[in-house]
Amino acid sequence: MASIPSFPKLKYCGLTRTVDVDAAIACGVDAIGLNFYPPSPRSVETELARQLTLTVAKRAMVVGVFVNMSPEDVGQIVLACDLDCVQLHGDETPEWMNHAASVPALRGISVIKAVAWRGIPEDQEIVNQWRLGVDRHQENDFQNRPRFLGFLVDSFDPIQRGGTGKTARWDLLYPRPTEFQGVPILLAGGIKPENVAESLRIAKPEGIDVASGIESAPGIKDHEKMRAVAKAFRGHSQ
Repeated sequence: MASIPSFPKLKYCGLTRTVDVDAAIACGVDAIGLNFYPPSPRSVETELARQLTLTVAKRAMVVGVFVNMSPEDVGQIVLACDLDCVQLHGDETPEWMNHAASVPALRGISVIKAVAWRGIPEDQEIVNQWRLGVDRHQENDFQNRPRFLGFLVDSFDPIQRGGTGKTARWDLLYPRPTEFQGVPILLAGGIKPENVAESLRIAKPEGIDVASGIESAPGIKDHEKMRAVAKAFRGHSQ
């Protein structure tokens, strides 16, 4: 059984079929993302998500993607689907972490916060609030509290909340902005086989998250593209 990394380097997101999960695992991904945001074309119901998690069989981290859902509701899905990590892709504040600490199913759960980064004061404030809030949150009772892993940096879209195919501003992420200093970054937004190496060279993230760039249609993964992204990622990382 493969060990699960504390922070994923290669994550494929928005999977909806067991055959795609098996293909992703064969590519050597660190994490699989399951989308629980109903407006998304990649959204999955709890029963299907449970089947997909069983297919993963602990060979990779399973990340649930949520948008503005209460900790109680997230906890129910985490418990039902045996998720390893929660990715918050909405307007959640650090208070979400404090609230989640009282939800038994979320005690000790890993958390990734998705943010847009355009280098504007609004984005800077959001990241700084999370940095400060997480530091305060983890000062006490660390063992039982949700564990903040880092940020996912995506392109900005207030409606679709990820998976848009829009390229994020890689050039604004290196040199690493002060707000992200010392915190791992998972780069998302418009990554595909043709630009994996460029995204890594320019932004220098700790990992990448790919959804639309490995698809033939929303939620339907293209296995050739999945293998191409993994090959390009490993080639640049070696």
